[in-house]
Amino acid sequence: MSLGGEFGWGRARIICVFLAAACVTCAEVGASAKDAATYIDIGRNEIGAPPAEFDLPRRGEDKQGQWTVVHDATATAGLAIEQSGVENTEDRFPLAVSKAAPLKNVEVSLRLKATGGMSDRDGGIAVRLRTPDNYYLVQLDALRDRVLFSLVTNGVPEEIVGVDADITSHTWHTLAVRARDNEFVVSLDGIWVFTGFDKTLTQPGRIALWTKGDSVTRFDRIEIAPLP
Repeated sequence: MSLGGEFGWGRARIICVFLAAACVTCAEVGASAKDAATYIDIGRNEIGAPPAEFDLPRRGEDKQGQWTVVHDATATAGLAIEQSGVENTEDRFPLAVSKAAPLKNVEVSLRLKATGGMSDRDGGIAVRLRTPDNYYLVQLDALRDRVLFSLVTNGVPEEIVGVDADITSHTWHTLAVRARDNEFVVSLDGIWVFTGFDKTLTQPGRIALWTKGDSVTRFDRIEIAPLP
């Protein structure tokens, strides 16, 4: 599968992070553009089958991951998308790429739950993805209790912003990102976590579910909303 697109890698980066000392001000990653949102209906899939709404690309010689629809009584429709292809490899990043149209300015929210993994328990959202090796990433790390925003270039993540957060394994967390031009607003469980800025990727790209290494991660209630 070709995800298409070329990048010009000349970079002019500005990083701005706003952190709260104690309880951050509640500022959900907005309610704008909800009327135009695309909701991924996981309930339409069959248990044990790959999620029909996603493409499963390979990275070079890497496997594409084991993406399947599983029963989960705690999920919205009783079903969740799970990545469970366990390989303890540091540079292994399985992707499930939404078949929705490429977008530049977009708000993405989903629920995810880290259910396993010895060295990694990660899950996240990739935005402006033009190839399986080049995209922005918003990531939950349940082993290290971190929320991160990174630029992935040629398959290598470069952290832009990373903050500590209360992340519990085997528990659903709602992760959201609002990407508008060079601004990326990230929230966790409805609470603003940080705002980061980067000017590298300026073209529309696909949205994807993301995991790392030997993580076993489930995804639910996926919403993609274009922004003006």
